[in-house]
Amino acid sequence: MSGPPSPESMHAALAAAREAEAATLWDVAVQRYEACLSAIAGTTLASQEADLLTALGGCYWNLSEARTAWRTLRRAIALYQEQGDGDGMARATIEVLRIWGPPDRQRAMADEALDLLGDGDPQLRALLLLRSGRQDEAIEFAAQHGVEDVMMVATERIGWAAFDEGRMEDGLAALRHAHEFYAKVGHYQPAAGVLRGGAFRTMQTGRLGEGERLAAEAVAYARSVHLRFSEQLALMDLVGVAFARGDFARCEALIAETPGQTDFRADLYRMWIAELRGDIPAALALMVDPQRGGGAPTALSQTHAAAAGLLFHAGRADAARQALETWAQIARDSGSFCDEAPVLADCLAGLGSDDLLQEIHGAYERRAGGIVYATLQGRGDAAARGAVALRLGLVQHARAQYEAGLAWAERERCPIDEGLCLLGLARLELADTDRTAADGHLDRASAIFERLGARLYLDQVAEARAR
Repeated sequence: MSGPPSPESMHAALAAAREAEAATLWDVAVQRYEACLSAIAGTTLASQEADLLTALGGCYWNLSEARTAWRTLRRAIALYQEQGDGDGMARATIEVLRIWGPPDRQRAMADEALDLLGDGDPQLRALLLLRSGRQDEAIEFAAQHGVEDVMMVATERIGWAAFDEGRMEDGLAALRHAHEFYAKVGHYQPAAGVLRGGAFRTMQTGRLGEGERLAAEAVAYARSVHLRFSEQLALMDLVGVAFARGDFARCEALIAETPGQTDFRADLYRMWIAELRGDIPAALALMVDPQRGGGAPTALSQTHAAAAGLLFHAGRADAARQALETWAQIARDSGSFCDEAPVLADCLAGLGSDDLLQEIHGAYERRAGGIVYATLQGRGDAAARGAVALRLGLVQHARAQYEAGLAWAERERCPIDEGLCLLGLARLELADTDRTAADGHLDRASAIFERLGARLYLDQVAEARAR
């Protein structure tokens, strides 16, 4: 468009942008919305700027361009506030709340939008409540006003509850129903989210083969609607299975497919592979800045946990202790002890306070749903549970964890976990002065770690033999 656009040409340009957006061609839509914004600058059509920015920001987030999306949507929100446009501010805020961030900030933005919205569009109010973490209130309000897409969250909750009760098939059925509804009405991010969530929870129960198939389906769906961040999330779950199975070449191949770097787990896995191989300097160089996750609690706790585990293996006890304490505070508040402790097994055994170990042990004992695998870290939890129990003097409990973990790892073809459980059992036998049994476990662990090139754990086997 050259010169001030006519209403007719602007209508045609907007129609073209919306057509690309409807077709989930987010990169094309971005180009067209940007062209529209440039064309209306300084003209009588500039009043449409906030609407264009809202659409543009949503497209940028779908492309996993978080910072650009954030800046674009915050500009839209500011314009709507100046105009006193409650519906517009609500729409832009709903979009910006899709981007991970600190819960307090998310809620504050939602509250500002709710105040300006007043008694406006009930669908916007329900979505604002939902996106700001007030799920119960959102579902109740949605039920009162017939907001179907928010009411569907209740179906999701039925699915998660079924997983907690060990009814995995019922859980998957509920989540698939939610996925089909969201996909039909064009809510692509939740459609991708519940599909990936079913895979995630299936993996947590230790059924890695089935979880892997579901995660591949989640990747395919995200690709079909060009949602890059959703694709990254599901791909990283597949990377986790490859890591658990000691297939580091597949890890790298899957990471190479990843569209963008919003999900920092690609770098965590590279760091863990270097750490496993005993290349501590390379691993330290790959440490992830906790702020990469935008201040979201789950991102902060994951990255601090990974840092504490690595720093402990690097012999930097003071730095490891500081990272461990930071992780513990965040994980305590967000309830993520069990999800993140596996990568901390050695650090917890070496530096964890009795109070922290009791907290973690209690969290594992209370956890429902038969969970045995940390999907975010690509490893089972038995080695960590055994190490925590052993530090607390719960010897028989530690043995039970190692034995159960060993059986699971053998069944699911997870050699790292298999070796770590054997190493844990060897340490128990050494404490009982049963050198013959200990040597048998150490021989098996050594063969596994030798095959994997896992120098980190070969050194630990050697230390155990030297006792």
